[in-house]
Amino acid sequence: MKFFKFITALCALTTASLAQAVDYNIKYSSNYLMPAYVHFSENRTNYAINARINVPLYNIQFISSGTHNSRNFTMFNYKDTRNKNTYALAKINGKQIEYGKVKGGLKKESVSMPVYDLFTMAFQLTYYDKLPVNFIITNGKKLYPMNNVFVKKFEQNVNNAGKTVKELTYTFNADGKDITVKKYEGEQFPRYLKYARDGDNYELTFSELIK
Repeated sequence: MKFFKFITALCALTTASLAQAVDYNIKYSSNYLMPAYVHFSENRTNYAINARINVPLYNIQFISSGTHNSRNFTMFNYKDTRNKNTYALAKINGKQIEYGKVKGGLKKESVSMPVYDLFTMAFQLTYYDKLPVNFIITNGKKLYPMNNVFVKKFEQNVNNAGKTVKELTYTFNADGKDITVKKYEGEQFPRYLKYARDGDNYELTFSELIK
């Protein structure tokens, strides 16, 4: 009887763990008429993001991974690849970061703030409804400190396939960069992501979840 109870409890625990795992394959349209595909997965302790953008003559991928808990994502690795060759990367180990273009040589610096790539930052907002007051955004090539960040949050009802849903919008400005992230209430992935800097605007708009 005890053995049966043990097996039942083990099965229940395994089922619950599997139910908690998340795996999204998301297609976005962009303002540059090039679709983007984002594969996001997490198992309540680790996460991984693989963003692929169809650029003519290039197969560009932005890959990040790390851990997360009930409050934050912690990125450890980021990589920008072009035609499957690593173009730039960032590796975070405690208070040290190694980053830069591979061909130009990597730099090492001390960091005292969380480090995100753009997609990890967006999922931090859609998962936890907040960002650290101070953090760094990296594209592998450079580090962009974002200090004294105050996220503004707006809510409005919108129509989605004939149903009224609540859309949540997060916006902030830091270091000359304007960032907007949108999601639907109850969802954990971005339905819209905008990054504007020095007159350049990059926008991704949700198209569909791919099975």
